[in-house]
Parts: sequence; structure tokens; C-alpha cells
Amino acid sequence: MSSRSESALIALAISVTACAGIGNNLRQPEIRLDHAVLRGIGLSGGTLDLIVDVENPNNFTLHGTRLEMGVEVEGQHLGDIFYDEDFSVSEGGTTTITLPLKFGWAGVGSAVRAALTYGDLPYKLKGQAQLKTPWGPTQVPFTRQGRVPLMRSGANAAALISTP
Repeated sequence: MSSRSESALIALAISVTACAGIGNNLRQPEIRLDHAVLRGIGLSGGTLDLIVDVENPNNFTLHGTRLEMGVEVEGQHLGDIFYDEDFSVSEGGTTTITLPLKFGWAGVGSAVRAALTYGDLPYKLKGQAQLKTPWGPTQVPFTRQGRVPLMRSGANAAALISTP
């Protein structure tokens, strides 16, 4: 075997070995709630826009195909979100996605109603993101909780929410 053939074989072996380990190098994106906007509120319920940031710590672009999550406020389930639109997060970048959550007052306790009148929202998100990566599709589970600013859209939101 010639030295040229040996060099090509060694280069191929190194490339295959490097690619074999790439799947272990996926760093999970950070999915976090930035803030929420209360809008379209009425006597039967309303819509809460969750403004979510997806941060990509990897050195390649992530392509998302689905986000799904359950949303709790004050320990009570407020609703579920299924977002089926494609989104991309550039390498080392952040993408912001608005996720509308429709909810009803029926079955929602007074603690949730009270929380929606605060200037911030105590929340818990639990779900998963479906991503396309350079080596195939993957699902990334996530759980986040904390408090975020709650903004109101429209003048009627505060008046309707404070009504007993």
C-alpha cells in the first residue's frame, strides 16, 4: 500500500471517529419564559401569550419542528400548548417565540385568578422540544419554573379581571 493510500485511509478513519462522537456533543437548548401578556380576557376565560426564548449553546443551527408544554400557575394546571410551526435558532443565538395559551375560568381556582392580577406571574412549564440536528431528529425535555413579568394588553383586561 502506498503512503498516499495510507494517508487517505488514516484521514477517513479520523473523520469517521470524529463524526461518531458528534451525537454526544449536543448541548440542550435553554428554553425559558421571558414574560407573559394577558390579552383577550372575558367572562369565560382569556388568552395568555407566553413569550419564550430558545437559546442555542451549540456551534450549529438548531431547527425546531414542535414545542409542547403544560403550564401551571400557582400550582394549578392552566392549559397545554402545542406549537407546530418550524423555527430556527442560529449557533450561539436566541430565538423568541410567542405561544398563545387559551384558558377558561371554569376549574381555575381563586389563587390563579389572583395571580393574574399581580405584576408578575408565578409559573411552571413542563414539556419537550422536537429538534432537527446535523445527525438526526431528537426530543429535548425541559422543566422551568419561576416568576416573570405579567403585562396586560388592552384597557379592559384589568377591569374584567378584578371583578369578583
